[in-house]
Amino acid sequence: MGEIIEIPFSRNLIEFIAERLIREKDYDLSRRAVVFPHKRPVLYLRRLIKEKLLHPFLPPQVFSMDGFMAYLASRVLPGQTEIDSFDSAYLLFKVVAQIPNNPWQGRDSFNQFLFWGLRLSKAIEELDMELVSSESLKGIEMGELWEPNVCQNAGILMNHLSEIRGLYHTLLEEEGLTTRGRNYLLAAENIERIGLDTLEEVYFAGLFALTKAEKGVIRHLLDQPGVCLVRQNDGTRWRPFEQMDGWAKVIEAEDQGLESPIPEISLYKTFNTHSEVIGLRDILVEKRWDDPEKTAIVLPQPESLIPLLSEVMTTLGVDYNISMGYPLVRTPIYALLDLFIKLQESSQNGAYYLPDYLSLLMHPYIKNIHHRIKSSHTRILIHCIEEMLLDQAKTFIGLTEIEENPKIFERAALLTQREVSIREFQETLHEIHELFIRKIEGVKTLFQLADSFEGILTYLLKHSPAVHYPFSGEFFSRFFSLLDKIKGLLIKDEELKGQDLFELFRHLAKEEHIPFEGEPLKGLQILGLLETRCLDFDRVLLLDANEGNLPGGTAFDSLFPLPIREALGIPLHYQEEEIFHYHFRHLIASSKEAHIFYRETEKDSRSRFVERLVWEKEKETGELGILKDTPIELNVVLRPSPLFEVAKTPQILEVLYKMNFSATGLNYYLGCPAKFYFAQILGLEEKEEIGELDATKIGEILHAVMERLYRPFVGGGVLGEKEYASLEGSLAGVLEDIFSKRFGQVRGEQYLLKEMASRRLREYILKEKERFINNISIVSLEEELISPFKIDEKTTIWLKGRADRVDQIGKEYIIIDYKSGRDLRRYSYGIFDKVFSSRDKMKEEIESLQLPFYVLLYQRIHSVGQDSINSKLVSLAKPKEEKSLFNEEIDRKRFLEEVFLPTLKNLILEILNPAIPFIADGEGQVCEYCPFPTFCRKRG
Repeated sequence: MGEIIEIPFSRNLIEFIAERLIREKDYDLSRRAVVFPHKRPVLYLRRLIKEKLLHPFLPPQVFSMDGFMAYLASRVLPGQTEIDSFDSAYLLFKVVAQIPNNPWQGRDSFNQFLFWGLRLSKAIEELDMELVSSESLKGIEMGELWEPNVCQNAGILMNHLSEIRGLYHTLLEEEGLTTRGRNYLLAAENIERIGLDTLEEVYFAGLFALTKAEKGVIRHLLDQPGVCLVRQNDGTRWRPFEQMDGWAKVIEAEDQGLESPIPEISLYKTFNTHSEVIGLRDILVEKRWDDPEKTAIVLPQPESLIPLLSEVMTTLGVDYNISMGYPLVRTPIYALLDLFIKLQESSQNGAYYLPDYLSLLMHPYIKNIHHRIKSSHTRILIHCIEEMLLDQAKTFIGLTEIEENPKIFERAALLTQREVSIREFQETLHEIHELFIRKIEGVKTLFQLADSFEGILTYLLKHSPAVHYPFSGEFFSRFFSLLDKIKGLLIKDEELKGQDLFELFRHLAKEEHIPFEGEPLKGLQILGLLETRCLDFDRVLLLDANEGNLPGGTAFDSLFPLPIREALGIPLHYQEEEIFHYHFRHLIASSKEAHIFYRETEKDSRSRFVERLVWEKEKETGELGILKDTPIELNVVLRPSPLFEVAKTPQILEVLYKMNFSATGLNYYLGCPAKFYFAQILGLEEKEEIGELDATKIGEILHAVMERLYRPFVGGGVLGEKEYASLEGSLAGVLEDIFSKRFGQVRGEQYLLKEMASRRLREYILKEKERFINNISIVSLEEELISPFKIDEKTTIWLKGRADRVDQIGKEYIIIDYKSGRDLRRYSYGIFDKVFSSRDKMKEEIESLQLPFYVLLYQRIHSVGQDSINSKLVSLAKPKEEKSLFNEEIDRKRFLEEVFLPTLKNLILEILNPAIPFIADGEGQVCEYCPFPTFCRKRG
């Protein structure tokens, strides 16, 4: 008979197993086997045996539980190839196709079935591992638990589950394939006849919650001599152990009854991941332990890995090993490959969407290619392409059109002072297009796509700086492994539609994690919680000890609702929680000191496991608050940044005196002198993004439409019924023409904008007709206004503006300024009744100078009487919304001559004053929307 040995958490499990294996000083251990829950303890066991024997030896056979069950299954059906969940879903796609009236009948898209196929594969795996018979399935009407209006597909699959499972198992056997679940099923069903073969001793070590297949195998083997199940406990009553107690005699190790040493526990309260990582770093720097391999950093969630590596491990100068996976889709390589895919997805008739095209070219790996030319020259080429394409009216463009644009290459050659020829730039761009875009255009199978991506990554390793980026070796290695895996899939050669092809690739990438390779037993160990099973560390630093991480969210994303799980005996969520709780307690109890970090915010609270740990400590000592948490504070001293300031040099003054002063420029100065300097003196502009329909672009489009509509009526007399009918009738055609020229094929966001513009402009025309028919005439459109302006006896400057439209209503001239927004309050200021001597005083009461500026300028040019001119803002988004400068109560002549004119002179004199520097305002909302925060250093 075998036996069950229970040892305390404080006893090193691997050391206990090693001592049992070598107790007779036998150097041939090959007829002994050890089964761990996972692979990592194997390395520790082999090293420990080597250290203890100090003699050559034949090692024992050491398995993970999955490996052991696969070994037993191979003795039943040798030569089977194990497949993963993706291939399993593909086989199930073929099986389900044989089910009458299935929801996917007549569809040839595996991608449409994949969501259900993966869940069906997982469901069958659970059934196999829990030894659920076909008869049990037939006895439960599982489909009825899925409401038809909620999920008809799930109900149909459940009602045919027994049939699908049988056909699936048959297909696996015919194809010489197997799965993890089928290995467990075969091992459990045949354990009585296959036995242990040549093995004399078998140790099952560190197991906790078991599937029914595992229970069946271990329970049977415990009937034989030489079989031992070794488990660890701290005196807690665990349900899985209570189930095991009847399998064999339970023997407590000699030290089981002894009191275990209590680890020193420290709690740290943080406010985000960054503060957690900084707190951990400070502990490592302070302690400087001599034996880092006895220290473990445990991450329940992989998202904290990269911050940990970049903030801590790369700065400490100590060896470390990572034994947890990092999501492949979080790497810059995946981001790049996804850009290739997005470019193909958004293409239309051989033309590419410019924002996607430029995003691809601007990726650091692409714009720094060094093959035919240096990387610095490639960057010049890419930025020249971007600059030229920003002037394009279309949002879609063909590769050939870009390659045949001579201005791009002439500009690039000029910027390199002809160090690189036009031809070399042309060849470089053609090579980029061929390898990164055209080669992917024709792919139809996963094999072809993987082959194309393999070529791209190989090229980038040779000819880009990608290899020098942090962790690039691990990232590239895992991607090459993924591409090899894709080339071996059952579906690899099946032709797929473009969208299905790309979605399948994305799914495969999302399932992959990067195993960071290193010296497995050397240096500080970085692990996930489940990777700590069976391992002991003197020091544990646990991050992210929050609810939702410990325990993690439920893993039961399957086809089985709770009532079915209960009826079939499949594990429930509380059993999953018990598993995490057990391993958490083992991790802490087996250490000498534990540092536990958690976030405390409105959304985050510390884990219930930590709460129980605190409660038990208080109960044990009879002292409340015995485990106090230490807040982690970032010692950052915030010093106010000095405001940007630049003196007016002779060169700057020369520019100022030659400048045409516009209302826009004066408003810049009124809001912030630094903004005036950047925009008006240096000529800087906010970078334009192709395809981004911001307010400026929308305004440009609406202005163009209004000019086209009203142009035929300039100087043609009053607008009557006939003219307004013409305006209404022309609107659709003008919109279509302007949108087509600007965007090419109008779709998505552009289509919605066109429809919105049609509705708003039609409403504007009708509103104008209702108010002014037979009383309004169009004087001018987009009229440029420029006039000299004498500000003192020695100085004359020029004022400049452009009037969107000038109307005459009766004897009054109205200067109209269109606004595309709905709210005109940001442009209003109210008529002020006093002269301001400086900008500081003006800005408190004046939001904009635009309306009086245009009135003054137009009146000076056209000699219109001051009482016969007005200006107003008109909202094209909200036709009823407009704001006029003057009302009937205002003395226009007095305001213009006695208030506005001297105020304007004072403002311009301040701009020209060499003693007053351009300095950032630093207050209000000016900085929030400023396009120059980097230069100003107001925002970082």
